[in-house]
Amino acid sequence: MRPVNSAFKLSGSTVIPASGKIGAPGLNIYRQNHPVFFRRDRDRSGGNMAWALDKFKGIIPALITPYDDMGEISEPATRKLVRHLLQKQVDGFYLSGSTGEGFLQSASERERFLEIVADEVQGSVPVIAHVGAMDTATCIKLTKHAARAGADAVSSVAPFYYKHGQEQVRGHYLDIANAADIPLIIYHFPAMTGVQSTVRFYEELSKENNIVGVKFTSKDTFELQQLLEACGPDFRVFNGPDECLLAGLAVGCCGAIGSTYNIMPELFVELYRKFQEGKLDEARVLQAKANRVIAELVNYDFIAFEREILKLQGIEVGLPRKPIQQLTEEERLQIRLFAERIDYLETFMTR
Repeated sequence: MRPVNSAFKLSGSTVIPASGKIGAPGLNIYRQNHPVFFRRDRDRSGGNMAWALDKFKGIIPALITPYDDMGEISEPATRKLVRHLLQKQVDGFYLSGSTGEGFLQSASERERFLEIVADEVQGSVPVIAHVGAMDTATCIKLTKHAARAGADAVSSVAPFYYKHGQEQVRGHYLDIANAADIPLIIYHFPAMTGVQSTVRFYEELSKENNIVGVKFTSKDTFELQQLLEACGPDFRVFNGPDECLLAGLAVGCCGAIGSTYNIMPELFVELYRKFQEGKLDEARVLQAKANRVIAELVNYDFIAFEREILKLQGIEVGLPRKPIQQLTEEERLQIRLFAERIDYLETFMTR
């Protein structure tokens, strides 16, 4: 096992700054509630090189990227949002994916955003950097940076727009996986990429050392169950659709990466906890509550909707970047009225 960076020391299984200081408010509370924490090194037990994967689990928000009034990434707002979600006891962050508008940002912006989040998190929860792009070279560049910047894993959608065969997609993922000493979680989102990879495809990739999991963003629970069975228990499979979280957990997902975890973190953290405790009736009630909000969200652009809810909750994250549709004043009013009727949204709203 390679030595831990001298800037850190181990406390049990927890990595904390050697100074003993925590960079973000709320992390001490978080650590008290999460007894098992995360090392950046690898488990070489049994002579086989393998990543220590037990840290990749639970409720992981696909983090919204906060912008300032000029449409640039806002460091203060980013730190505030991260602290807020840590205090709600989320289990990690997924950066620059669909919710994070990674495809509307330059590579340098994505790199800077990761640096800000990693600095704020200070190793308390895993940070997964989405590095997907149309070209392999950009993915490799972002992957190498992620490994240097302190990400715990990278993730990528399949290459899109141009039509690629499965061998080309496989080669793309292998190039990313081999670019740096960091695990890769594939982002399966056929509705957006148009790439429908098979269970057999993922089974073969799961044998690669650095490819450790899949973010499965599809409502096909039959395919999800088949994938889980084919890839085995050590392959980390995350539920993607927030409205199907309980179903995903029921078939064996280790956790979930989702968009609405930005605006309802406590609800989803509690849902996950109830499932772990075997309290399925209570978990179903929480899923129904979440789905009431999601049913309203689909009437708007989901990114614009979530940004507006965060604003109502006192966390200003700016407007989404064009060409994402902006909300009208009437839509903002309707969202506020809806939020005021939903007690688990209204609780956090400012007046």
